[in-house]
Amino acid sequence: MPYKAPVGSWFVPGTDAPQRTTDTTICVAAPATPGAAYAELRRAIIAAGLLERAYGYYLVRALICGALLGFGLAIAFVLPPTAVCSTLAAIVLGFASVQIGLIGHDAGHLAVFRSARANWRFGQLCWSLTIGIGFWYWRDRHNRHHAHTNDTQDDPEFAGSGIIAFTEEDAASRRGWRRVVARYQSLLSPLLLVFVLFLALALRVESWSYTLRQLRGHRRRIEVVLLVINALAWAAPYATLGLRWLAIFAGSQFVAGLYFALIVAPNHKGMPVWAKDVRLSFLERQVLSSRNITAHPVWDFLYGGLNYQIEHHLFPTMPRAHYRRARDVIKPFCRTHGLDYEEQDPLASYRMVLAELRRVGSAAA
Repeated sequence: MPYKAPVGSWFVPGTDAPQRTTDTTICVAAPATPGAAYAELRRAIIAAGLLERAYGYYLVRALICGALLGFGLAIAFVLPPTAVCSTLAAIVLGFASVQIGLIGHDAGHLAVFRSARANWRFGQLCWSLTIGIGFWYWRDRHNRHHAHTNDTQDDPEFAGSGIIAFTEEDAASRRGWRRVVARYQSLLSPLLLVFVLFLALALRVESWSYTLRQLRGHRRRIEVVLLVINALAWAAPYATLGLRWLAIFAGSQFVAGLYFALIVAPNHKGMPVWAKDVRLSFLERQVLSSRNITAHPVWDFLYGGLNYQIEHHLFPTMPRAHYRRARDVIKPFCRTHGLDYEEQDPLASYRMVLAELRRVGSAAA
């Protein structure tokens, strides 16, 4: 079955090495029973106990996140009101916010508790109440990403990408200033960071819109209450700190947007993208569309488990504490079944993303 993939190198299932072509349409001979292959992998994962809950791990992570959040607030209230202290407070609060969101991400995937309801409540605590982005909005958007990974039309991380062009077709179809931006997007990437810095605030606005327009009944009432409490809680320090708090809060949102972009950009950008009608098994779509960051305790902490993107996409309900052990099972499994297991160190992954922006942008020349 032909499918659309970016020009460059990628692995074609059933071959022994990455293939390179200048044609974006290639034919893949899919395994005879991809469903059976995934079932085999799932049995191995279950036998290794890697889908069991990790309550102790998430308790420690939650305590660390709470401590970081408290530390950021303490800097703002206790230390001298200097530019250095205000900047430090903004950095810590922005970092803590993303780390809390990453725990809520796991809860949204039902990876923390056995009960779906308990996971949802915990996710609302992390997202709606603490960081001010509606949990149900995020869950809907993120589930669509998992269901349609790298689908140019249905994956919300690609569809309607706005300023950045992620496909040649998008870049070539643009007109006016948007075409100029697409053409030079790799060179303009430092300026595009200005756009990324507003990401956290944009997600807040979108989540309010989703809550009021899409949610109904009890779920909407609870979500509105949590978002209002969040807004009031984050506004309260203004009574004591005045305009300095507004600067700290705005700075924390900028830091959160940049941090979030840096940990998600390597996951799928520069990997094959798929036309809407392409027929792929779940196993093929999730492995071939994803890129891991090399396993390391520092990266595990900073990326919140998203550096194991292949493991996460294959088993979304797996607690992230088990990702490293799962990697030891999944990586050789992919090699045995002719699936490219893409893994890079952080700097190499960012270079690959920039190279992909440059390649896509050339279509707008």
